[in-house]
Amino acid sequence: MRTFIILILLFASVALKAQTISVMSYNIHIGQNSADQDKLKEIAHYIKDSKAEIIGLQEVDSVCNRSGKIDQMKFLAEQTGMHYTYSRHFAFDGGSYGLGILSRYPLQDIKDIRVSLSSTGKPETRSLLTANFKKGRTTYTFATVHMDYRDSRSRQIQSEEIVKKFSDNQYPVILTGDFNARPGTQEISVLENAFTDVSKLSGPTYPAVKPLNKIDYIMVSKGKVDQVKSQKADLIEFSDHIPVLSVFKVR
Repeated sequence: MRTFIILILLFASVALKAQTISVMSYNIHIGQNSADQDKLKEIAHYIKDSKAEIIGLQEVDSVCNRSGKIDQMKFLAEQTGMHYTYSRHFAFDGGSYGLGILSRYPLQDIKDIRVSLSSTGKPETRSLLTANFKKGRTTYTFATVHMDYRDSRSRQIQSEEIVKKFSDNQYPVILTGDFNARPGTQEISVLENAFTDVSKLSGPTYPAVKPLNKIDYIMVSKGKVDQVKSQKADLIEFSDHIPVLSVFKVR
């Protein structure tokens, strides 16, 4: 009887430590749909209604002429009531182009980590945006990335660099992004050596009109996922990608 009670207490302790979190990854295509129509307001409303707690965003403009000189991350944060941060890949068209994070929770230790871009024939890097946030007593590292669309070998190098950068991270890592690679490719296999894909069954995410390919992902440090409660890719046409959303329990 005593052993049974101890086992019950142990299982209860594990259940209490497993925390549910809702995460989204969304390539917003500079706030425009496939027909280059402005949909930034619709994207903001969708994100707010989704109840996602933290979102990784790719293809974000910051005060670029082509997107109306809008600070897109600031606009999305104001519309959703969330905390935000932004990092640029490079200067572009009077502003810059890069990545963003929206979060219900304050963001800490924000870093613009650079990963190699080897497909252009010259030394370049792109951003891997990371930030820590705390939910309850648990601290997480959240990251978002937009991997090279040109070349598989370049993406493999980026995957290897990402795995190395997080190899000794003290907190569970949630990695989101447009990886520009289908499941089963070498670059995804490299990531899956260190991460669990919690969006594995979400379905295709690109293009937004009649999507065919899964290239957008949400991954979590291997061994940290207790249960994937839901995963989906909503068929909305506010970008040239559709967003992927996962709800899961983290140990």
